[in-house]
Amino acid sequence: MGGALMSTTTAVNSTAAGPRTSPTSGYMSVKVEMLRRLRITAVDLFVQLDTKGPVMLYHRAGSSIEAQRLYAWADAGVQRLLVRTDDFQCFGTHLLESVEALAEGEPVPHAERYAALQLALAMEIERSAQSIDCRPYVALAEQVGPKLVSLVGANQVLPRDLFRLARHDFNTFTHVTNVASYAVVLAERLGISDPDALKQIAVGGMLHDIGKRFIPTKILTKPARLQPDERALVETHPARGYEDLCRRPGLSFEQLMMVYQHHERIDGTGYPVGSCDDEIHPWAKMLAVVDVFDAITGIRPYRRSDTAHNALDYIRKNAGTHFDREVVECWCAAMTLA
Repeated sequence: MGGALMSTTTAVNSTAAGPRTSPTSGYMSVKVEMLRRLRITAVDLFVQLDTKGPVMLYHRAGSSIEAQRLYAWADAGVQRLLVRTDDFQCFGTHLLESVEALAEGEPVPHAERYAALQLALAMEIERSAQSIDCRPYVALAEQVGPKLVSLVGANQVLPRDLFRLARHDFNTFTHVTNVASYAVVLAERLGISDPDALKQIAVGGMLHDIGKRFIPTKILTKPARLQPDERALVETHPARGYEDLCRRPGLSFEQLMMVYQHHERIDGTGYPVGSCDDEIHPWAKMLAVVDVFDAITGIRPYRRSDTAHNALDYIRKNAGTHFDREVVECWCAAMTLA
């Protein structure tokens, strides 16, 4: 499991399995809740009242946003508005600037600031992840990692709040920022408090799927079960990412093991080499849990997203075989905190 390193312009409010041919192609969705901090919108906003209906203009760029109208949409069951993919970076930057400006005068929850940062970084992550040369993406990960730690570290946000505001779609930026942030939260709850170690973990989480750059997009986005040869190719991504990053100085052994071993299993049935139990680095054991959690709760081309409850249930059932028991117990306890 794990997110594919690719760019997608499919609207993320669609939960249908199979090929994506919805009328929202060319748009990306934004939770209505995220708009309440804005006074005006920097880009056009659109609404789609049902998943097969037309996309309609809701707000023109530069117009004011009325909170009561947003609440009315939410009460009517419309939880997301749409932004043109071409406008998404502008929207994300404007939202982050608005949230940070507010934070100077009033407390803004760290989970909300994280969600704004996730949107602001979206297109930059998508583009750099596609680069043939891994250096731009590594450099970006090294910039983003400390920012994530500053927002979700030091027990400043409950995992459930982070999950509620995080995105759960099939985009590179969604998966890597979710996994990196979850890994930091989990690491702290397992007793890791050293700031440098937490930053390394965040960067390692951002980089964990970098080897998927070498896998054809048609395989990563295939809406049906993979053939054995296709599955074998996908399973090369940890080793290929590790080999690619080994050529770049500055990454620690622990970070490289996060990339190389995040699909290994405690019982030795994982990949790329079938390492087991103590042969798997502790940081890779953490990453394995949160990577699968995010994969289950996110939309994928071949299935709908699932609930956090079902994802935790799956992880619990596979504790001691696929996943380290202590790591599973810690993550499940963190996610079920009130």
